[in-house]
Amino acid sequence: MKKYGASTFDKYGNETTPVTETTVYVQPRGVYQSEYYNAAQLGLKPSLTLFMANREDYSGEKLLEYEGKEYSVIRVDWSAQRDGISLICEERVDNG
Repeated sequence: MKKYGASTFDKYGNETTPVTETTVYVQPRGVYQSEYYNAAQLGLKPSLTLFMANREDYSGEKLLEYEGKEYSVIRVDWSAQRDGISLICEERVDNG
């Protein structure tokens, strides 16, 4: 998985996201049905959960790349396990 840096704003107020590639090891997991329906009520479509065994690997990034696809992190589950976290992600779709 590649992580992207946090969004910043340029002098014109445009949001920019610097790309800083960092490789972290994750375990893919499915999205629970309850997670999917709860997110759908907010207009979100979770499609992937990634488990990180080391919490220190996550620094609040909102974008990531996994297996060649870009995802937005829509929720972080800090209670996944004692030391790990789960990132609930939504695949980003290019509208261009």
